[in-house]
Amino acid sequence: MGTPAAATPWSPATTGLALPLRLAWVLAREDGRPPAELGGPGPLLLGAAVLALVRSGALERRDGRLLPGPAAPADPFDAWVRDALPDGADETGQLEGLAAHAAGRAGRRATEALAAAGLLAPEPRRVLGLPLGRHLRVRDVAALRHDRALVRAVLEGEETHDVAMAALVAYLHHGGLVAHLEPRDLRAAETRAARIAGDARDGAPPPVGPVADAVRATVEAMHVVLVPVGAIQVVTTTAHERR
Repeated sequence: MGTPAAATPWSPATTGLALPLRLAWVLAREDGRPPAELGGPGPLLLGAAVLALVRSGALERRDGRLLPGPAAPADPFDAWVRDALPDGADETGQLEGLAAHAAGRAGRRATEALAAAGLLAPEPRRVLGLPLGRHLRVRDVAALRHDRALVRAVLEGEETHDVAMAALVAYLHHGGLVAHLEPRDLRAAETRAARIAGDARDGAPPPVGPVADAVRATVEAMHVVLVPVGAIQVVTTTAHERR
C-alpha cells in the first residue's frame, strides 16, 4: 500500500473545500478580487466537478450514461453541475451538452459557492464615486495568499506527497492556468506542472511512487471527462511570452 499521502496544510478557512472549488479559490487574485474569468476555468471546473461526482458516487456510470447516484454532492457547486448535466443517449453527448449550456456560467456559480462558504463577501461597487451594484471580494486575503503560496511552492520545485495537491497542479497544467499562480519563473513552473501531470516533453523521466501512480490514474480519468467538455488545452499557455 505504501506510505499514506501527507495532507497539504491548507488554511483553516479552506480545509473542507473539494477540488473543483479549491481550483476556483486558488485562481482568485491576491488583491482580494474573485476568481479570474478567462474562458478556460469554466470547462475545467465542470470537468473537475464531474470527476469528483463520479468518484463520490453522486454520479454513476450505467449503460454508457451518467446518472444520479445515491451519494449527496459535496457542495452547492457540485450539486449545480449534477443538476445541469443533461439527459442523453451516451456519456460523451451528455458532457458535450453540459459544456455547451453550462461552461459560460461555471465560473460565476463557483464564485457563488465560495461566497456561500464564507470565503467571498459582497461589497458595494463604485464607479467614478457613484454606487453601481455590488461585487464579491475575498474575505480572508491572508488565507488566499497562504493557499496560493502552497501551490506556488510545488510549481517552483517543492515535492508534494499529497495526491489532491498533485491533481490540482495537473488541472492547472491541462487548463493552461499555471500563469495565474504567478510563479517566479513561469517557464520552469509550466515544465514542473507538466511533469507532475505526466505530460512533460523535456526528456526528464516521469515521476514515480504512490503519489505519481495516483495522479496518473486521475489524469487518465480526467481526460475521459475533460476532452468532451472542451477543457484540455492543446497548446501550453504562452503567457510568459507576453510579459
